[in-house]
Amino acid sequence: MHYSITKASNVMAASKTEPLASLTAEARENLDKVKGEIEASEKNLAALKELGIDVSRLEEKIAWAKQARDVILKTMT
Repeated sequence: MHYSITKASNVMAASKTEPLASLTAEARENLDKVKGEIEASEKNLAALKELGIDVSRLEEKIAWAKQARDVILKTMT
């Protein structure tokens, strides 16, 4: 049974799908700007955290933004 699971995984990994859409140069530039904004937000949150402010909800939103950017880049490039 282990063999068939491994074989199925290899077949799935071998077949690469084409992106549903491709990013324009402008969209790519905007995603690069978003990366900078995310990094700046992380630094600001660190400062707020040092002051003892609960930033857990904001950290979740930043983590989501990073994941969304990564998914967009992975699926559309």
